[in-house]
Amino acid sequence: MPAKKRLFLLHTMPFVMNQIIAPLEKEFLEAHPDVEIQTMLDTSLLADTMAAGRVTPVTAGRLLSHVREAERAGAALLLLTCTSMGEGMAHVRPLVDLPTLCITEPLVEEALDRGRRVGIVGTLPTSPAQIIAPLLAAAEKRGLTRDDLDIEVGIVEEAFRARGRGDTEEHDRLVSAAVLRLAEEHPVDSIIFAQASMSGTQHADPGVPVLKLGPSAFRAAGEMLAGR
Repeated sequence: MPAKKRLFLLHTMPFVMNQIIAPLEKEFLEAHPDVEIQTMLDTSLLADTMAAGRVTPVTAGRLLSHVREAERAGAALLLLTCTSMGEGMAHVRPLVDLPTLCITEPLVEEALDRGRRVGIVGTLPTSPAQIIAPLLAAAEKRGLTRDDLDIEVGIVEEAFRARGRGDTEEHDRLVSAAVLRLAEEHPVDSIIFAQASMSGTQHADPGVPVLKLGPSAFRAAGEMLAGR
């Protein structure tokens, strides 16, 4: 019996790992019996990035260590589930042979498929930039420039603090209000939730698609692993 392909997931938040990604893992493994999933968790990556307001060289170095560890452990692919670390992964990729996928990358392709007017709602100030960077990169591959896109951003830091207190109802209320406000004030073709921790949010219907991190990344991972 051939060995299963190893998909490594690198998380920075236990909530995302347990509440958002775990159900998607189950569905993925049912659809891909030739794959096994291994999990890595380092909360300090996000904590230090939030404290510095960016991915520092030291934090990027720790991210590199995790990717190399997965590579040594026989990974076929590593999926990074933290949007705030996308900048760090851009620095890591040239230094490793292991294929990597950021959870944001398939989602921005989906957003561009829906139109050039993109709204982004986040609960961390560092997260929207980690959506915008791959969004612009994907747009460039389509022959589009920054001027061709209309990007609107809404930040709701109090929602992140509510999540940290365990107040999911308040988190969802604040995010829902931000979604409606953005859609009312700016004509957009879609709205992206900038963090995986927001994917389970119960929110009002803004009248445009709300794209959430997770499902598109697992679809992309399955396609990437099929070719290995």
